[in-house]
Amino acid sequence: MNILTQIFYSGKRILMDPKPIFVRLLSFMVIILILGTAFKNQFSVTSLDKVKVAYSNADSGQLGELFIKSMIGSEEIKSLAEFEQVHSLDEGREILNNEEAVAFIFIPDGFSKQGESEGTSKTIEVYLAKSSGVDTTIVRNVVDSLVNGMNTAGVVATMSGNLQMEQANSDTSLEEVPLTNSKSATAIGYYSIAMLLMFLLRGQEYGASGMGEDYLGTVGDRLKLSPIKPFEQYLGKTIGLSLVTFLQGMVIILFTKYVYDVDWGNHFAVIVLVVFVFSLLSTTLGGMLTILTQDSVKADAIANIVTLGSTFLIGGFVIVDFGAFAAIAPSYYAKSAIFNVVYNDQLGPAFVNIGQMLAITMLFAVTSILVSRRKRA
Repeated sequence: MNILTQIFYSGKRILMDPKPIFVRLLSFMVIILILGTAFKNQFSVTSLDKVKVAYSNADSGQLGELFIKSMIGSEEIKSLAEFEQVHSLDEGREILNNEEAVAFIFIPDGFSKQGESEGTSKTIEVYLAKSSGVDTTIVRNVVDSLVNGMNTAGVVATMSGNLQMEQANSDTSLEEVPLTNSKSATAIGYYSIAMLLMFLLRGQEYGASGMGEDYLGTVGDRLKLSPIKPFEQYLGKTIGLSLVTFLQGMVIILFTKYVYDVDWGNHFAVIVLVVFVFSLLSTTLGGMLTILTQDSVKADAIANIVTLGSTFLIGGFVIVDFGAFAAIAPSYYAKSAIFNVVYNDQLGPAFVNIGQMLAITMLFAVTSILVSRRKRA
C-alpha cells in the first residue's frame, strides 16, 4: 500500500501543473517538424551516387557463382553500387547493423538446386539496413537487373544445350525472406524517434528532483524517521515519476502518428513497452545522480549533459555512426529496439534490447538503494 501511495502522489504532484508539460511537449513537436523538414533530402536519393552493397555466396553449385560474377562484373550495375564480399550470413547482418552497407545480398546454400520442382523458383535473399536513408529501389534495381540477365541467359543456354537455368525471381525473395521487408526511414520518422528518446531521457530531471526531495533537506530528514521502508519509498517514487515521463512520451508517439503520419511499425504494444522501460531507466539514472552527488542541482546539470551527449552519440541531431562506442549512450538500446520493431519488423532483437535496459535500470536502482542506506546510517 505504501508503494501505491507513493506512485499516486508522485505522479499527481507533477500532473497538477500541466503548463510546463504542455510547453515541453509543444517544443519537441516543433523540433521534430523542423529537423524532419531540414534533413528531408538526406533520406531520399537526389543523385546517382553509388551505394555500398555486401554479398556472400554459400551455394556450392555453378549458378550462385555465376550470379555473383554477373553482379560484380556488370558495368551497368557498377554505376549504381560498389560491392564488398563477406564470408557468412552473420557477417553480412553485422555489417548492416553497423551501417557499413545499405544492403546485403545472400545466395543461400543449395541455390543451384532450387526451382527444380514445377511452379517454384530460386530465392535470392536481400537484406536492407535498418536506416540507411537511401531509396531501396536502387538495391531492387540491382537485383532485378541481375535476375533479368540470369533469366535471359538461361533461355539462351537451354537453346544451345549447354546449361539449363531455372528462373530466379527476386520478387519472390523479397516477399519470403523476413528481413527483406525492412523499411527505410523517412526524415520525419527518424527524428520522431530521436527526439522521443531525447525527451524520455530528460525524465532524469524528475528522478533527480524527486530523489532530492526524499533524501536531501528537511523533508529527507523527516522521511528518515518515518516508518516507511527505504525500498518502498524509492520504488514508489521511481515508478510514479516514470509513469509521468511515459505518458508524455505516448503523447509524442500518438501526435506524430496521426498528425505527422509517422509509421511506428506493426507491433505498437512493443513500442509502448520500450517507452515505459526507457522511462524507468531515465528516472532511476536521474535519481542515482542525486543520491551520489548529494546535490539535486548538480545532478540536474549532469543529467542535461547525459541527455545531449547520448542524443548526439545515437545520431539524434545529425546522422553519424560511432560504432560500438555509441553503446555507452543510455538511449542506444531504446533506439535499437524501436528500429528493430519499426524498420526490420524483428521482435527478438527488440526484446534483447529491452532486457538490456532492464538490467541497466536494476543496476542504477540497486546502486541508489545501497548508497542511500549507507548515508542514512
